[in-house]
Amino acid sequence: MELNRPSVIVALLTPFEENGGLDEAALAAHVDYLVSAGVDGVMPCGTTGEGPLLSDDEITEVVRATSTAAAGRVPVLAHVGRPGTRSTLALARHAVEDGADAVSAVVPYYYPADGDQIRRHYAALVEELTGTPVYGYTIPERTHNELDPGLLGGLIADGLAGLKDSTKSIGRHREYAAAARDAGGSFDLLMGSASLVLEAVRAGAAGAVLAVANSHPELCADLVRACREGRGEDAERLQAELAAVEREINRDGTIPGLKRRVADRLRERGAASYGTELRAPLGPAGRRTALRPGA
Repeated sequence: MELNRPSVIVALLTPFEENGGLDEAALAAHVDYLVSAGVDGVMPCGTTGEGPLLSDDEITEVVRATSTAAAGRVPVLAHVGRPGTRSTLALARHAVEDGADAVSAVVPYYYPADGDQIRRHYAALVEELTGTPVYGYTIPERTHNELDPGLLGGLIADGLAGLKDSTKSIGRHREYAAAARDAGGSFDLLMGSASLVLEAVRAGAAGAVLAVANSHPELCADLVRACREGRGEDAERLQAELAAVEREINRDGTIPGLKRRVADRLRERGAASYGTELRAPLGPAGRRTALRPGA
């Protein structure tokens, strides 16, 4: 997977049935909606997909179902990150076997990890997954481990294909962009914050991985299209609209707010129902969360 233009990848939600299992029909309907809206790829099992709360078998199930639903129409960038290298590698192998076009792994978390440890972690993934692009994902608010811009050049030299930047800092993003330019070659730097997409693309980003694209894929696609075509005034307007949508969703709680809105979108399209269940402890164990359409 290689992004040669500004692109939007959806940080895909995971729909659950009332019994807590994966709702494959809802997932397929959602992916169909996203593809028809013009997104450039999907990333299952990341932060928005409640990936840290899923078992390894569930991660495999979700990636397989997403690859089947996408059916080659858009790339699937499967998030497989776990705290340990060995468990991350095992999930990555399964993801590739089940149709993922590329894999992403968050910076190792729980235990403190220095630059050498982080570099060894990604180098092991790149070496093991020959021929499959490996992407990093930095979200220090959750991992409490930083990916220093000075380390990025080494990771690129080792073969890292790209990086999702969820630091929420345009200053740090510019540092990543400069490190990627200095390293040369092809590298997909992706912005993870909807409010910073336009600034990131102007700084050299290949696009964005966005949670808000689950419910507003057309708006996200229109923004990156305006970026591609150099329509600065349109891009500014669309960026302001997207930032306002993101703030509204965040006020509701990002994942529940998105699930409720996706349920509404799919209902409008006459598609399968989309449950608003959340995996415990985000939602009560063994029953539906108290979310109502329009609440």
